[in-house]
Amino acid sequence: MFRLDPPGRYRLARAPLAQALVQVRFPMIARLQTAEGIAPIQERLRDRYPYMTARNEIAVQPPTGPGGQPPVITGGVAYELTDDDDRIVTIGGGSATLSVGAAYEGVEEFAGRMEAVLAVLAEEARIPRCDRLGARYLTVVEQPPGHEAGWKEWFRRELTGWAASGVLDDETRLEAGLNQVSLRSPAASSFAGPAEIRANIQHGLVPSGSGIPGNPPITTSAWSYIISMDLFCETAQPFDPVGLRSQFEELHSEIDSFFRWSLTPAGEKHFGYEAVP
Repeated sequence: MFRLDPPGRYRLARAPLAQALVQVRFPMIARLQTAEGIAPIQERLRDRYPYMTARNEIAVQPPTGPGGQPPVITGGVAYELTDDDDRIVTIGGGSATLSVGAAYEGVEEFAGRMEAVLAVLAEEARIPRCDRLGARYLTVVEQPPGHEAGWKEWFRRELTGWAASGVLDDETRLEAGLNQVSLRSPAASSFAGPAEIRANIQHGLVPSGSGIPGNPPITTSAWSYIISMDLFCETAQPFDPVGLRSQFEELHSEIDSFFRWSLTPAGEKHFGYEAVP
């Protein structure tokens, strides 16, 4: 996907990660939308996720291919399993999503939770196939009072763009500036998955009160610079928890390489970058 070297192990004392999310989609299993169907899954996950709520959901699957078929709209019940640190596992009739915010402890811990949840689903729901695997990491950097232009210093010029180049006069205020890039990379022997990798990357400035999709959605409380990286592969493959974890870790590696590349030396200092042996 990216012509970037792996960044190596590092930590950020003031990491700007707002939310990490991984999702698998699979053929619809109706009983996962019932209390009877979700009960054995809840019981096996209850030590880690002791609370459960049910909510109605509406999912819109965009049209695929050149035929112009209308989008597919589905509804049903989804169950949210949570803990005291706002880790969330959302299970619907055709998908399972893990998300975490401030409690994120690193990719190894997050991938381990993913594998454990998928293993329970594979055994209890007998899911035969995974149709889509996606990973999304959202960075939200609030601009502190008196330093509203920090984003110009902390991220590379390739990301901040012409709006940070000095072309605007002193009386012009930048209200918002969000860019989106979509990418497609063919399947490669170096990737554990069987399909091409696709990506939707957003980066730029959003004002206070902006809503950002997520699980749950996020609303900015200040003028913020965001980087949203959504990498995914869509293909039918066996619902193998170990293999899907490996693919997620490779998607994360691409995301991590891009984020590490995005930081300037001033950004490294601001976020408290430290290499880990």
